[in-house]
Amino acid sequence: MTLSGDGMTSFTSPGDGTEIIVPASQSRLRFQFEAIELRVIAGSDAGLEISLGLPNVRIGAAPDNDVVLSDRAVSRRHAEILMTPNGLLLRDLGSTNGTFINGVQITEAYIPPDAECRLGYSQLLIRQHTEERKVAVPRQDHLGELVGSSERMRELYGLIRAVAPTPTTVHLNGESGSGKELVARTLHAFSGRSGPFVVFDASVTDPEMVRNDLFGHIKGAFTGATGSREGAFRQAHTGTLFIDEIGELPLDLQPRLLRVLESREVTPIGSDKSTRVDVRVITATHRDLADMVRTGAFRTDLFYRLSVVPIDLPALREIREDIPLIAHHLCQQLQLNSRISEGAMAALRSYPWPGNVRELRNVLERAAVMCGDREIRAEDLRLPRAALAPAIVPAPPAPASPSLPSPLSPVEPTSIPKTGAADARAHLKDMERQMIIEAMERNRNNKAAVARELGIPLSTLKRRLKEYRIGEDE
Repeated sequence: MTLSGDGMTSFTSPGDGTEIIVPASQSRLRFQFEAIELRVIAGSDAGLEISLGLPNVRIGAAPDNDVVLSDRAVSRRHAEILMTPNGLLLRDLGSTNGTFINGVQITEAYIPPDAECRLGYSQLLIRQHTEERKVAVPRQDHLGELVGSSERMRELYGLIRAVAPTPTTVHLNGESGSGKELVARTLHAFSGRSGPFVVFDASVTDPEMVRNDLFGHIKGAFTGATGSREGAFRQAHTGTLFIDEIGELPLDLQPRLLRVLESREVTPIGSDKSTRVDVRVITATHRDLADMVRTGAFRTDLFYRLSVVPIDLPALREIREDIPLIAHHLCQQLQLNSRISEGAMAALRSYPWPGNVRELRNVLERAAVMCGDREIRAEDLRLPRAALAPAIVPAPPAPASPSLPSPLSPVEPTSIPKTGAADARAHLKDMERQMIIEAMERNRNNKAAVARELGIPLSTLKRRLKEYRIGEDE
């Protein structure tokens, strides 16, 4: 994040250069993303100009293309333009009359600057450019199911309003329990899309069944396939498909997902016919996809295709001022009658919340059940003792400053301030280990119950138990 000379605070994605600029006045948000601009300079559609914030654009005579040309020499599905890290790639789709760049027929080729492309009798200029959208940062304390009135949350509301009506692929970065599915639902609610909102969780699906769950199968495709299955993509037709924990998707299936995102066609298992799908895709993960790309655990081309618009979700400890509002909202949502005392609210604001809003929800629900109609006190929350100590984790620093990683989240060495880095890291790890030990004691070593209480994935808990050597002597 940088502060520019005109009083604008800008956030730039390292993955694709997408920039989000927030005015110092907090009144407007300027959102920039890469788009494909197409202009027809000769032919029956001369004068047509289109700008699309899509990673790939289909051109042809059929009405389901992104760019529809009336040129009689253009095939129904003539060509496509792909946005890649190396520039725009023009690919012929088996057209009758061919696709040309500067008079040379191509199967696929990168488009040079200022080149003229020809499809049928139509001459086109195609370029990649940065499109800008401006939206007011609303002064409100909620948007859809999202709650919070802090600056970070209001900026998130503004960004959602700007991105939601577009067909652009969105990737949500955030820790486990930070509300990624709620943000995805809100994006769908404000998108205007008529179809359903479908969730596919890549972290809990059997790897052998991922292809089946995403793309479906036909009757008789394999032993036991007594009927056909649509799969998540076809279920989400004309709507939104939210793929949660995309970082857990098996490496060998990533090319198949990339192919569907580029072609917007799904081939069910056992079928030799593809089905066109109109789906807006939103992905999310708590993992660092850029780091996974560097280590070879995630495909570069898929990462680029997903990260057209990346949105970072704040952890709960980064919006402590919103905790009372979120806590009261959760109580209403869960129909809890218990009142939260000032001491309990102070404890809620002090706790680092490694499981974020999911953990807060679990803590409040458990406390309300135990207290009944009695006021919830700090001790009723049953938070780890370290969280109730006077010397608690300090408030988060200003956005421009580096911030400490939270317990139970991946530790990135570059994110820790140089001053006191070793002490800070040791303190966080000690807190994390202690809260896991206490949760294990409360739940009689039931790992699934501990993961639910802390609001973290079971796989994360198992890694931490191994790292801290908890329970090895049992």
